[in-house]
Amino acid sequence: MMKKSNSGFTLVEVVIAVSILATLTVLIATSSSRALRSKKKIQAELSDVSSLRDTMKVIRADIQQIYNHYDYEKEILDQVSKVKKQNAAAGQNPNAPTSVLPARENKREDPRTQFFGDETKISFVTMNQARLMASEQQADFVEVGYEVRACKSLSKDKTTQCLFRRVQSILDNDIEKGGTETVILENIKEFNLRYLVEGKEDWVKEWKSVIVPGSTATKNIFPDAVEVNLGIETEFEGKPKKYSLQYVVPLHFANNVKATTQSTTGTFAPGAGSATPPSDNGGLVQ
Repeated sequence: MMKKSNSGFTLVEVVIAVSILATLTVLIATSSSRALRSKKKIQAELSDVSSLRDTMKVIRADIQQIYNHYDYEKEILDQVSKVKKQNAAAGQNPNAPTSVLPARENKREDPRTQFFGDETKISFVTMNQARLMASEQQADFVEVGYEVRACKSLSKDKTTQCLFRRVQSILDNDIEKGGTETVILENIKEFNLRYLVEGKEDWVKEWKSVIVPGSTATKNIFPDAVEVNLGIETEFEGKPKKYSLQYVVPLHFANNVKATTQSTTGTFAPGAGSATPPSDNGGLVQ
């Protein structure tokens, strides 16, 4: 007689095999879920950091190419007018030849550019914009301004703080108004500015290149460097994420005339740009 074969799996073996397979399936699913979540998190961080860095690049380029422009010919003509008035007051011929020539009336408008800034906003004239068309009506410089205000988010149905960049291609007498505004960054948590000039040891929180009450120290003087702190706050799966950048941006064309200026807070001598300008450095803080 032939014996029946008892080869096969016992119930215990089947249960063990199923348990191992189920465990492996759970582990693989968990690993895949974690990997997908990590990917989404990294992509969100890269997007946020890239937006922050790209915005800072635009700000740095604008500030680096700020130009303190003034008209040397107008200064000569102003001096001529001054000499004529002095001659007339002294009973002399006001049209007598002078060493400063030319002998014509000064009717030129002063094309001097200006720089206004405080802790939260800044306006200036920069060369960081090219003329796109030869027939386009635009000065060699453009007005640019930065300010943080509330706006409607483009990605979410909510109100957030946005950084606006204002550009006006034709210069006028009001450096802080006019032009077209564009939102260049959302979810602003921090936008702080400080200013430094050669001859002063401390950063200041406000700068105007015109006479301000109580001081003439910054008249026609631009800072040598601007410190920019820019930070954003976003969310990932309900948890807040903060990123910030800080740069000290030197002005390439501060173009300050050497002169000792007296103010109520002391005396300093702004120079024609630092011999060793501040380095353009910064870093990301998460």
